[in-house]
Amino acid sequence: MYRVVIVDDEPWALIGIRKLIERNGNRFKIICETTEPAKALEVICEEHPDVVFTDIRMPDMTGIELMQRTRAQGIDTDFIVISGFAEFSYVQHALQEGAMDYQLKPLDMAKAEEMLDKLYRKLENKRSTNDLSFYMSLLEEVKDNQALLNTRLRYRSYKRYQVVTVYFKSAEYDDVVLLELGSKAQLTSLKLGPKKCVFIINSDEDKSEMVYRSLTSQEHAVDRAGISLSSDGSDQVSILLKTSDIASNDCFVERSKRISQYGKSKKSLVKQFVEGIIEALERVHYKNMKDMTSDINAFFSANQLGIEDAVFLWNEIVMLTLKDTENSSRLLDFEFLDYSEMKEKFMNLESLSEYVYEQLSYPDREQLGDANNKFMELLHYTNKHFHEELFLKDLSTKFFINVSYCCELFKKVTGMTFSQYMTDLRMKKASELLQNSNLSIADVCKSVGYSDYFYFNKVFKRNLGCTPSKYRKTSGDLNALNS
Repeated sequence: MYRVVIVDDEPWALIGIRKLIERNGNRFKIICETTEPAKALEVICEEHPDVVFTDIRMPDMTGIELMQRTRAQGIDTDFIVISGFAEFSYVQHALQEGAMDYQLKPLDMAKAEEMLDKLYRKLENKRSTNDLSFYMSLLEEVKDNQALLNTRLRYRSYKRYQVVTVYFKSAEYDDVVLLELGSKAQLTSLKLGPKKCVFIINSDEDKSEMVYRSLTSQEHAVDRAGISLSSDGSDQVSILLKTSDIASNDCFVERSKRISQYGKSKKSLVKQFVEGIIEALERVHYKNMKDMTSDINAFFSANQLGIEDAVFLWNEIVMLTLKDTENSSRLLDFEFLDYSEMKEKFMNLESLSEYVYEQLSYPDREQLGDANNKFMELLHYTNKHFHEELFLKDLSTKFFINVSYCCELFKKVTGMTFSQYMTDLRMKKASELLQNSNLSIADVCKSVGYSDYFYFNKVFKRNLGCTPSKYRKTSGDLNALNS
């Protein structure tokens, strides 16, 4: 919810604006409505609201003066002017001072609704851009994290930090009241996706139990969440951010683990298990290997393993199988992954297990049937639905192609693995939208199938050589030169 202050010296006008905002669902929350500009300024300085609706002519202080005094305090708040005066000079002055819009009284509800939609989109884009930049700065580990965190903390910092990553069921979530932390605690929230929010907790003690209770009490809104351990000092915040995000993906291993606290990976245990799979392969004991891969879920559950262990398992299998020259020539889609890439490649641990078996058992060509025509249908489907969540295992089943042969055909026909092909499609569409549309970067991210702004930013930079925002600016500069 974006926080709103309303100031107008006419009480009936306050009621009209309030009703307009209340009709707009849970996008906005009114934190103050007053007929006194001085009171409004006091609240603005204390609360730093996202937007202020103000009249332009009021006793003691005009709306223009209110805007000027707010800017003088360095407060980045958007203003909407609602006035009974249509003179051009008023409109011009308000826009020169940075007002986002100028609406006339009485409000035209259709135009006012359109204005609120525009305002909401602007605030969403502004927040996602600022939050992503802040998040990336914290991850760099080379800056003074405490000074950076102080720009977001409202009070003097406490000694401990903890991070919670939450994925909501709906994009219309309210991150203001999600976590109840008690006294001696303050919260910084970062929106990093249409349904993803990261909370940085600063407090005097570990808040794990309170966080867990808060999240479980909000199961109607929370899809999944990850809780980091807590740590003294701000120098560990970058690690807390990473481990919280990892823990939020533990439901990959077991769907019931919707709220998970980070625990260290048990690599030695997983390594021993992988060696058993590879030994079965080397001895051509396909039945034993199938038994082993079908037991992966049970193994992970019994040992309380998470997605970090699943990533290690996959990468160990890749490393050990690619040591064999014969295997490496046909295992075209066996590539090292991090946990974000793992989530893109497989729906869950069970899907990973089936994929490993089907790839390593590799059936005879005679059993494959006429797959080439089916593959072209699959490719056409992929090109049309690239913005959706697609997995090669599901596609190969849908189009009746063995998954191993499907990997081979992808490499033969496109020159890329399935994962590389999907990324290429999405990046081409993203670059096109950044060049030729007015969509926000957050909306471009969603349009090409990514739900995590940070991951989209990372993949775009890896493939295009710069961030989406820099790409858009560079493209705009080139277009201006060519026009």
